[in-house]
Parts: sequence; structure tokens; C-alpha cells
Amino acid sequence: MAVGRRWLSRTAAAALLLVGGIALPAGPASAVDPDPKFTFELVGTTVPVGFTQKTLHLRVTNLTDETPSEIQYDVRPDELAWHDRAWFLWGQGGGAGECDGDSGGWYCRAHTSNLPELLPAPGGTMDYPISMNTGSIKEPFEDKIQIEVGLAWGDDTERITESREFTVTLVDDAEADLSVVAPDVKQSVRVGAGGRLETTGTLNPGETGAVRYRIANHGVKAVSGVTVTLGLPEGVTFTQPPQECAVGDDGRSAVCTYDSLALAPPGENSEPDDDVHSAVELYNLVTVPADSKAPVTLAGGTVQVEGLTDGISARSAPERTVLPANAVAVPAADVDASDNQDGYAVVVAAKKDDDNGGGGGLPVTGPQAGLIAGAGLAMVAAGIVLLLARRRRSVAFVSGDDTTAS
Repeated sequence: MAVGRRWLSRTAAAALLLVGGIALPAGPASAVDPDPKFTFELVGTTVPVGFTQKTLHLRVTNLTDETPSEIQYDVRPDELAWHDRAWFLWGQGGGAGECDGDSGGWYCRAHTSNLPELLPAPGGTMDYPISMNTGSIKEPFEDKIQIEVGLAWGDDTERITESREFTVTLVDDAEADLSVVAPDVKQSVRVGAGGRLETTGTLNPGETGAVRYRIANHGVKAVSGVTVTLGLPEGVTFTQPPQECAVGDDGRSAVCTYDSLALAPPGENSEPDDDVHSAVELYNLVTVPADSKAPVTLAGGTVQVEGLTDGISARSAPERTVLPANAVAVPAADVDASDNQDGYAVVVAAKKDDDNGGGGGLPVTGPQAGLIAGAGLAMVAAGIVLLLARRRRSVAFVSGDDTTAS
């Protein structure tokens, strides 16, 4: 009776089950991973009739602590519904990625090898422009477009994809239509000659960056001024608030009133040397805490805009005038308020001399920490089982003439 051999075989089987059970979660995430890796939404989907072109924005937020290696988004309008009514194409002027297709369906893609700046940072958000041409629509209308977004992390992992439908609505509303886009803050800056910002490299602890935001009027009515409400991520502070801005007691919020910043409808803005435009980019300098444990993404920043008007008629360009002392500009009506606010994050990089000479990745947290711990437990369990098996072999029983140790 070779008791030792039987005991060892059972031990080996138990070891395989134990190791397999613990190590299983350490495998790479699949396309059906229950934990969401990203979210996305389409903003600016309400358009005034008579407006020939509007830029919608696909906002993709990375929920992981790693920058993806690739992103691809596919846009497929309902071709029968939108035929001869409107066309959707990728945004011009950069920011969309490498794109291909036509108005019936197209895709854009960015990869670490070609456009790494278009990949959302850990915990960050990217805005991808989608141009909508509505020149042929003369009456209210609505229908859907389908968007599929796929992201991959690493070179050999499967792309995780998700599809959603969004309703795009055209309304008969002759008002202004403001939007704002605020990219994540990733670079340190300084103010150069003529007040222009100059990039000095990645943003490190204790350095100054710039919250940039682009405000555009997509409507058919002008605004004579703009109010901007800013919120900074925790720990980030304003460096040099403009005189138009009132900073809150917490040091992380501000309301900036530009009561003479006129934004006219596109196509009706004045010459470049004049003071009236349909879009403008503003910035506010901010400072990152010197004790930030970089690399880290400081999320939670917000920018919200609201138009002001003092009785400007539709389709007329405003004149930049000084309001009387007893007059106050009032909020302007807005066709689509869904794109009047945008979120952003401040991405703080580790200095090159940190972490033994390299910036490294973000700290291992969340699900990845559990995978690594599970793999370690599996190795420990396997070692204990093999040790017990070895000790058991030294006292094996034999029977009859069998003189071979089991």
C-alpha cells in the first residue's frame, strides 16, 4: 500500500486548484471586464435651425491609473434619417486623430506611436471634435447617431469597446449658443514677451500651469459679455487671478466677469483686428502643491460659462460699449446649456530625478493591486504545499516485497 504516492497526488491536485483559484484574477482584462475602464458622452447636441455648422464634442474619461496605448471612436449617423438633412464629419484643425470614412460612417484613431497627446491621461478627459453641417435643414428635426469608443492598454491587450446612441435635436430658437472646452492641464508654463504663454515642460510639483478654456458662440444671436465660473482641483491654487476675477475664500473657486467680451454668431464676426469675435481662448494661471506625491492626476476641475446681453437683437454683431454705472448685463438665453460646462484635471508628473532616476507610472492602486497580491498569495500557497509534500515523502509506507519507497 503506497500511501505516500496517493497522498502526494491529492496534494498536487489541491495545489493546482489552490494556485488556479488564487491566480485567476491576475489574468489580463478582457473586452467583457465588468469594471468600467472609461466613460464617454456627446455634448452640444441641440442646434438652432438656420445655423450652418456646429462642433459637437465627444468627451472620453479614462477611469484607470494608466494612460491607454490606443483609442478609436466610430461615428455612424442614421443614414436614412439624416440623408439630405445634415452631415457629421470629424473636426477640422486637429484634435480628432487619424480619421477615415465619409458622412455615412467614419472613425478616428490615436496611438502612442503617432498621437500620444490625444490619449486621455489617468483619471483625465479628452474632448474630440465632431463637425455637424446643418445647412439644408429649415425646420425642427431630431434623430440619433451611434458612437462606438474603444480603448486598449498595452501593446498586446484586446481593445475594450462600448457603443451608445445619442439624440441630436434641431430647434427653432434664435438665441445665442455658447460652449466651452477645457483640456487637462499637463504642461508647466511661463508668461513670455507680450503676455504670451510659453510651455516649459511637463508639470511637476510646485510649478505653474495654465487652465485654458475656449469659449465659442454657435447660435444666431450675439452676446455682449461672458461670465466664467472656475473650480480648481483640491490643493491647486490660483497664481495670478486677472482683475476681472473674484476668488472665493477657499482659494479654489473664482467668478470672472468679462462684461465687454462680445461674441457674435459665426460668419458675422468682425475683422481680426476688431474687438468682436465668435470664439476666444482664455487662461488662468494655477500652481500645483509642492508636496504633491507625483505622478498623480488631480481631478475635479470645472469651467462653466454664461453669456451676458444688454438688449442685442438677433443676428446683429454687438458693439463694445461701456455700460452706464446703474446698468447691469443680464444672462443671455442659451439654446444648448449642456455644453456650457466642461471638466478638467491637473496631471502632475514626477521629476526625472525621482524614483531612482525615472518618472515611472502612477502608484499601483485599485484592481491592479488586488491582482498583484493574488499572484503573490498563489506563489506562497504553492510553496507551502510542495514543502509539505517533500516532508511526507520521507516517511512513505511499503507493503509485501515492495522495497521501493513510494
